[in-house]
Amino acid sequence: MQKVILIVLSIAVLYSSGQQVKCVLNSKYFIPNFTANWYKASEYCSYVGMRLAIVPDADAQSKVVEMIKSTDKFNNVTTEIWIGASDLAQESFFHWHATGHRVQYTNWKDKQPDNAGKVEHCVEVRYIPTHGWNWHWNDRECTVARYFICENLELGKEIAQF
Repeated sequence: MQKVILIVLSIAVLYSSGQQVKCVLNSKYFIPNFTANWYKASEYCSYVGMRLAIVPDADAQSKVVEMIKSTDKFNNVTTEIWIGASDLAQESFFHWHATGHRVQYTNWKDKQPDNAGKVEHCVEVRYIPTHGWNWHWNDRECTVARYFICENLELGKEIAQF
């Protein structure tokens, strides 16, 4: 009962602040309607009771891609979306931010991660078919604004979308 009250109160607060709200039910993934750097993306997912998406295997990778392609964030020329991995703590050792677990499954493009300019530490899923990027992972500078994908830990939970 407390969760329902909290969700209703959160939605009421959002309505009273004049922000547009959309509820998503029974959805594992959620992509907000704004871009953010990786840090803000992680913060926002936490704020709405989620986490930046964790992609532990090929099945989850397929589901993430399917979700992205079903939204207006998908562009058949260029699509780049933050997920929840980084090597911020130690170069070349990628971990899932929300759990601290080391990344086991990966979908890096050839010659990635490359830490270009010694500033690329956060992971994006990238689709740029003219350059050979077919939903591969890329390490990117964390301060770049991107859409991002949050993961719902409790299916059936209502999520405020701005």
